[in-house]
Amino acid sequence: MKIFSTAPEGNELAQYVGVDYIKFSISTIESVTDWMKNNDNIAQPLLANIELLLMISHKYTTDANLLLEKRKIQEWKQVFYDWFARCESKIPAKFRDGIKENGDELFKELEQYGH
Repeated sequence: MKIFSTAPEGNELAQYVGVDYIKFSISTIESVTDWMKNNDNIAQPLLANIELLLMISHKYTTDANLLLEKRKIQEWKQVFYDWFARCESKIPAKFRDGIKENGDELFKELEQYGH
């Protein structure tokens, strides 16, 4: 086993932990978006999952850029906006604009990653 830096991921066993978490996040988001495509429930976990993916992506930027596909990010974004259009009138008015704005901000940030 090799150690090549003092960073938490600076050894052979830990160097791909970021990759694993990004892959897990992508898999979770794919499951959530599949569920949301035909869902009229006003609660949705997509934005929380995007936010966590962004936290990991900030730390492991190179891995995020290699693993995230711009095409998939656009697909996830469209699923969110389609869901929002279907459910907007059911969301309490005091939360409606904030949820939409959070989606706008999170996707804008996520779109900086990928290939």
